[in-house]
Amino acid sequence: MSNPQEGKKRAHIQKLVARLNQNNRQLDVILELSANLVDVGDLEQAEELLARSLTLFPDNQDLIYNLGNVYFLADKYDRANELFDQLINKNYGAEAYFMKAKSLDEQGQKSLAIAFALTAVEKMPKDSAANELLADLLMANGNFESAQQYYSKVNEIKPSAKANFNLAICAMNLEQPYQDYLKQSKSLDEHYYVEHEKKLADLQKFLAKNGGSND
Repeated sequence: MSNPQEGKKRAHIQKLVARLNQNNRQLDVILELSANLVDVGDLEQAEELLARSLTLFPDNQDLIYNLGNVYFLADKYDRANELFDQLINKNYGAEAYFMKAKSLDEQGQKSLAIAFALTAVEKMPKDSAANELLADLLMANGNFESAQQYYSKVNEIKPSAKANFNLAICAMNLEQPYQDYLKQSKSLDEHYYVEHEKKLADLQKFLAKNGGSND
């Protein structure tokens, strides 16, 4: 069954393509079209458009950033990293550090990813996504105390089921009370909570077997 929202997006894409066919040097249209192509999952077309447009605007950092994102989504992490490095060297901003951290994480380079995510948070301390990424990386690395700190920041910016759920996991591992976080998580998004409950049960079993607290 076709999605009416998808149909609208496709129609908008056609309009943007028509505008570019008349004049291919409209940077705002190129950026909007590339974002729309990514939205509908057409990464190949987005990559082609951005690579072609960079021959017209070789130094445009927004084009480079969008192309880096397309490479990231297409699992071409080495190429994505090259572009994010270029942007970092040109002081593009925190977003380049954020995406570089995500890309390194996908390549299994957790420690290096943490360093870039930390810089992203230092540059945009009130950004929920940056704080959450850093917390996720720290928790995956077993740094529960530091992860707790950044999930708490996420909650200060905007409480989420995920942040509360992961605060519970950090608290469990640190043998601290965790039930309140679970209640919060469930009340914010029961679907998320139920979906991740098994992870919790497995951890409780593991901690009980290894003499952990079950407060």
